[in-house]
Amino acid sequence: MTKVYSLGIRREDKNRWERRAPLAPSHVEELVKKGIKVIVQPSTLRNYPNVMYEKAGAIIQEDLKECDVIVAVKEVPSEYLYNDKTYIFFSHTIKAQPYNMAMLDEINKKRIRLIDYERITDDQNRRLVRFGSFAGYAGMIDMLHALGDRLLAKGFSTPFLHVGYSYVYSKLESAMEAVKAIGEEISQVGLPDDLLPFTFAFTSDGAVSQGALKIFKLLPHKMVTPDEMVELVKNKKGERGILYGTIITSEHMVAPIDPEKKFNKSEYYADPSKYKPIFCEKYAPYISCIINCMYWDAKYPRLITIRQMEELVETNNSRLIGVADISADVNGSLEFLMTTTSIDSPLYIYDPKTQEVHDPTTDQQYMYRDGILFLAVDNLPTEFPKEATQWFGDHLLQFMEQVIKSDPKLSYEKMTDIAPEMKRAIITCHGSLTPPFEYITELRKKREELTTRILILGAGSVSYPTISYLARNPGHKLTVGDISIEQSKKAGSYDPECQTVVIDVKDQEKLDEIVKRHRVVVSLLPDELTILVAQSCIRNKKHMVSPGYMSSEMEALDKEAKDAGITLLNEMGLDPGIDHLEACRVINEATSKGGKVRTFVSWCGGLPAPESSDNPLGYKFTWSPKEIISGVTNDSKFRRDGQDIFIPGSEVYKRVQPVDIFPALSLEGVPNRDCLHLTKTYGIESVNTLFRGTIRYKGFCQVMEAAVEIGLLDTTNKSHLSPSAPPMSWNVAMRHILPIPQSEGIPTQELLRRKLRTRRGYPSKGYDDDKITYILYVFEWLNIFSEKNNIAQCGNYFEAFTELLKTKLNLLPSERDLIILHNVVGIEWEGGKHETKTSTLVYYGSKDQSAVSTVVGLPVAIAAELLVENQIKEVGAIRPISKEFYKPMLKSLHNEGISFIHRSEFDKI
Repeated sequence: MTKVYSLGIRREDKNRWERRAPLAPSHVEELVKKGIKVIVQPSTLRNYPNVMYEKAGAIIQEDLKECDVIVAVKEVPSEYLYNDKTYIFFSHTIKAQPYNMAMLDEINKKRIRLIDYERITDDQNRRLVRFGSFAGYAGMIDMLHALGDRLLAKGFSTPFLHVGYSYVYSKLESAMEAVKAIGEEISQVGLPDDLLPFTFAFTSDGAVSQGALKIFKLLPHKMVTPDEMVELVKNKKGERGILYGTIITSEHMVAPIDPEKKFNKSEYYADPSKYKPIFCEKYAPYISCIINCMYWDAKYPRLITIRQMEELVETNNSRLIGVADISADVNGSLEFLMTTTSIDSPLYIYDPKTQEVHDPTTDQQYMYRDGILFLAVDNLPTEFPKEATQWFGDHLLQFMEQVIKSDPKLSYEKMTDIAPEMKRAIITCHGSLTPPFEYITELRKKREELTTRILILGAGSVSYPTISYLARNPGHKLTVGDISIEQSKKAGSYDPECQTVVIDVKDQEKLDEIVKRHRVVVSLLPDELTILVAQSCIRNKKHMVSPGYMSSEMEALDKEAKDAGITLLNEMGLDPGIDHLEACRVINEATSKGGKVRTFVSWCGGLPAPESSDNPLGYKFTWSPKEIISGVTNDSKFRRDGQDIFIPGSEVYKRVQPVDIFPALSLEGVPNRDCLHLTKTYGIESVNTLFRGTIRYKGFCQVMEAAVEIGLLDTTNKSHLSPSAPPMSWNVAMRHILPIPQSEGIPTQELLRRKLRTRRGYPSKGYDDDKITYILYVFEWLNIFSEKNNIAQCGNYFEAFTELLKTKLNLLPSERDLIILHNVVGIEWEGGKHETKTSTLVYYGSKDQSAVSTVVGLPVAIAAELLVENQIKEVGAIRPISKEFYKPMLKSLHNEGISFIHRSEFDKI
């Protein structure tokens, strides 16, 4: 019995716009005449209707399982990949594209013979079956309309707007007539002078580029060399009614590192390490619109990186209005292509300064935002579905009969029953990659190595802005680790692509296993745990960033970090962190001009926004309550008028002073830790006054002073507060630490009043009656005198008091916080002039993200990115005090809306 061979044609279902098919009815008719059974899945979207395939002799049915060969255009979902079949489609796997590696594994698992259209080539490696020209046609037409839209938003009415998107035309010919019509209008009225000369750069001279050029040449144009384009723009020679086009090939993208050598294409493709990129510097500043059609591989330099584009814009050295990235290669030759788009939503604006993407799904005003217009539709040929299908099938048909009748059970070497052009396109068979494509395995490994893996340890609220910022770049692969699985999952929701792990960093073996798989580690853990992370980073030679203070234990790791060639960057939050960046900027600028810093004062504090400070303490927690309250008893060292002063932790909150930054806000502050090391750190050893302080609203400090005085911040364990002790009210617990006279009937409030009164007049201010009354009022509000409110059995008064404050001082979801950072630098100039420079940062949080989390989490993220990009050269255990930190970081923070107000005033003589 003669075998009846069968072919199945899949219904395309990737999106509603995919109306193409690999074969048209005319091709099906040819195959049916040759005795091949053709089964076509029904579709109401396909441009050729079911009835036309039926008339051509096909069977219209859903089930394709009986077919020997199944053809499609786009990737096939795993549930429709049937065992031991031959599939032909664009698999997008030959560059080990990460998003399709799971599909490739599934194909091998099911022993499928996969043939990829992209690799159907002749013996000179020229592609034979492709939609390329149609991608060029549609991409160019769509970009013309997109330019019209963007320029209109910028205040320029141009003829570009009068051509529609490709899909609105029933056929290519109609679209080309529309392009010719706007060409006539350009010839007659020209483009606005501010846009001249209007230059288009087409990357590569392949089929896609030729398609785009065919549309471009319907307009009034002049083709010039890249160097001629540069001269046109420099000399402003462009004509109003002419568009200028240039073709960028590899010789314009790179140059030999050896200045004695000339560009050699064969040598470059064989060993790109001998070449350096030149496109960004030499040509990019002179282009109005890039039509990117090139194939790119990671072994070659990019045309423009994210940082290069940022620098071009920052230095006003870019006239780039838009990019049509027809290659749709995310983070490819144009690294700042952050995402592909769809026919439904083809455009977005990319802001190089902030690396933000503005698109119509999230921002109705996106077209008016600063940045570069992007069109990156990844299925452009489907905008001309009928003609594209016919063209594609015309080139595919010649190979189909042989493939359908071939024996897929043969070993790859013995597959001589199909044309060599098709054999070259077999990527898998019998459960593994074929010899020509075994490189994919190695490429997957290399891609894995090239992927920038960043580990974030600590999944509290501070991690959310860190994750959100780093996740903007698709080249970053994040892992979020925490001892709490719930915390990890919550933080992981800020980047759906990130991996979450449960990790106890005290388990050094497990920590090392995770750390070694990443390039940079961000530690948002307490200082004592960050030390463990730093030690692991040294063992595994990985960089680390932390917002925590530089402890003596961390400083002791400096030599080991240097020997390992890594950076352990500390104090990279707000205070310390952003305060360092701004202080060093001002100080270094002053000293470089001959100034001498005589005073440095820095105030900082996280507070509830004024409208949310609705409790007697004027305070609410926006980050770790324990960290905040434990800071109350830190020793303090500072310098005042040439005298170094030490204040023990028990006395710090007795040194409260008014802070007059904003007269409308009643602020006060106390000294913050030991800041004397900053004389050496900042290079201001001769400074007369050096002070760092913590800001609070008026009233908070005197309550904390009293809490210290009576023992509420005592960390000594008490038997009556142990978890196993009987429940106890706060009132009874207070009487345990207050001096009780013989008369037991005295109320606790009165006992506290007497305790505080003993300090009256010492030190200055002391505890006068008004102050005591206010403290009693706050304690009453905290329910400290309540017989019904039980104390938390946490072992000691510090833990119990912190738990009590947590219940009373939580910032509600509907409320917001703010941070205030205020640096004052006194500078003595030659001739005796004295200048006072102030830098003031005020940043409000939102209902979605607290200000404190943002101003700690963002600096950490930006620093991590600088380390990833090798922008930081300093190694060892360090602080962010050099220009290589403050210059890029203050700029990036400004782009994120975190910026200082600067004021300067000279002393009046």
